[in-house]
Amino acid sequence: MPTTERVITLEQGLTMIVTDLHGDGELYERYRDRFLALRAQGKADTLIITGDYIHREGAEECDASLDIALDLIALKRELGDDLIVLLGNHELPHLYHFSLAKGNTLYTPRFERALGEHRNQVLGFFAHSPFYVRTAAGVAICHAGSFPEAHNPAALKKLFTFSHQALMLETLGQIPAERRPALRDEIARQSGLRYPLLAKHYLAVSGPDDPRYDDYLIGVFAGQQPDFQLLWSAFFNANELDYGEEAYATHVAALLAGLSAGYVEQQILVTGHKKSHRGCELVAGGQQVRLASGSHARPYESAKYVLFDAGAPIKDARTLTIGLGSVF
Repeated sequence: MPTTERVITLEQGLTMIVTDLHGDGELYERYRDRFLALRAQGKADTLIITGDYIHREGAEECDASLDIALDLIALKRELGDDLIVLLGNHELPHLYHFSLAKGNTLYTPRFERALGEHRNQVLGFFAHSPFYVRTAAGVAICHAGSFPEAHNPAALKKLFTFSHQALMLETLGQIPAERRPALRDEIARQSGLRYPLLAKHYLAVSGPDDPRYDDYLIGVFAGQQPDFQLLWSAFFNANELDYGEEAYATHVAALLAGLSAGYVEQQILVTGHKKSHRGCELVAGGQQVRLASGSHARPYESAKYVLFDAGAPIKDARTLTIGLGSVF
């Protein structure tokens, strides 16, 4: 099964990083237009979106998730390698057919309903999204941060060349068509809800005639695969809140070392994913810059992007933060 390169190497160029826009269309347009204006002035070359650009909380009419995804697809056609859109944990559920919720907010059905005729195009974009960027500046970028498996070279190698297709084919091989009715019944027994209700509630599946009828079943089995557990660890970890400050710093160092193999030493990791006071924080002993460009900023108006030269060595995270900017 062919693998996909999930690590982008960026040798040069003034690079703008934006994180976690979560379906905020107005804010997305501000960052996009700021980048395009800077690019026109010769003050920016590459835009990196670190994932989680879908799933807005609140009223459905305020959720511009699909518009953002489609605009990024169009912008990628225009800018080519000058736009890098990483996979985030909020995009991941739509590739593996599982539900994503926080508290009383269930994210996935709204976006599943919205996809409509754009489903294949958008999910294809998600599926081809890289996971990491490494740069000649020694600055690496990803969505969520590091995790314990970063200490395992074999796990990192798998992640750096990850194949969603291989994982899904393995999953589908375990649930041939003749087994599916019984498996749906078993899921219903375990949950206490009829399978059609589960599929509708969590994935907006209209009913047994919907081509996506078995997606909920597929998601249950996909989540049991060892390779999926690696994805979960890489995309859904809570950094120092999961592992403690000291242990998490070792995970970051291990990920940076893995991304450095055969290349320039990566010394700083830039991520989004978690809330950040004043839009930017240093964690993991200063090895990681946690950037909040949207709803994760506390307060919201403190949201930031960062601009840096991907070809000029940066050895200190505080030096990198000199390039912080705001669209407010």
